[in-house]
Amino acid sequence: MVMSSAGLDFIIIDLEHPPTSMQNAQNQVFSMHGTQCTPIIRLGEHSEPTILRALETGVQSIMLSHVSTAEEAENIVRSSKYFPNGERGLSPFTLHHGYSDVNMAEKLISANEQQFNGVLVEGEEGIGNLEEIVKVEGIDMVYIGVYDVSQTLGIPGDLTHPKVKKLLKDCAVLAEENNKVAGSVARDNNYISMMLDLGYRFISFRNDSFVLRQGLEDAKHHYNGKLNR
Repeated sequence: MVMSSAGLDFIIIDLEHPPTSMQNAQNQVFSMHGTQCTPIIRLGEHSEPTILRALETGVQSIMLSHVSTAEEAENIVRSSKYFPNGERGLSPFTLHHGYSDVNMAEKLISANEQQFNGVLVEGEEGIGNLEEIVKVEGIDMVYIGVYDVSQTLGIPGDLTHPKVKKLLKDCAVLAEENNKVAGSVARDNNYISMMLDLGYRFISFRNDSFVLRQGLEDAKHHYNGKLNR
């Protein structure tokens, strides 16, 4: 709730790396209701039951990690969209549908139209298949895992290396040519500017733990500097 009041467009709820439960994710989704901030759930695996459970928390936006082929992207669309665009399981008595089966036809059309699917392309195989992945209908955003990309290029962590920047640019161009949004992560304000210049329009910034740690560390250094005068 605190972060969603900061004027952000979205907050990613990560269910891939931290030990966060689906129940905790749902509580975080509920805390953002009534704000202008969109909750997005990030999942580490692509199974239909996992995608369904994530969507039933009330989110309309998901990101799936480690997508390496067009077939995987197609399965994600199929699992997240209702008939006739997909095969998502239907329970009318959920938050999406106002806990009611009234006017279901209209609700399903609206749900399919508003569903946002992002795929994270992070490894050599995914980058190699990107031209096919971006053509999958129902995928809205292609998110490049820049840290993994730098590692694939043999320069792990060197996010401003010319090779990394060229690959990022090539990916952004390919996404735009196929009416997809290009996304990635920025580690500081300068990197945000660089990503915008490269054509990226979905830009995440660090994570909550880093921002909290950095804020406290900066305050500590400032305080210690005063004491040491």
